Amino acid sequence: MPIRTIRRYADLVAAGRGNEPERLALPAEHRAEVPARPAELQENLRLIDHRIGVYRGRLEAGDADGLWAPGRPH
Repeated sequence: MPIRTIRRYADLVAAGRGNEPERLALPAEHRAEVPARPAELQENLRLIDHRIGVYRGRLEAGDADGLWAPGRPH
């Protein structure tokens, strides 16, 4: 659960009675979002692997010093 949501939950608890439905909604919303995380993480891994491959290829080619340098074409 994101820190912001945890803080909101803690604020609701500290506020006392009467906000129980809102408290329940926070973990319920988080629960609904969790199944999408594996696909998102797999996409992140794919992008990371691509970047690693680009850098390895450029290092092997001997021209890695120009990769994404400010002011230089990509």
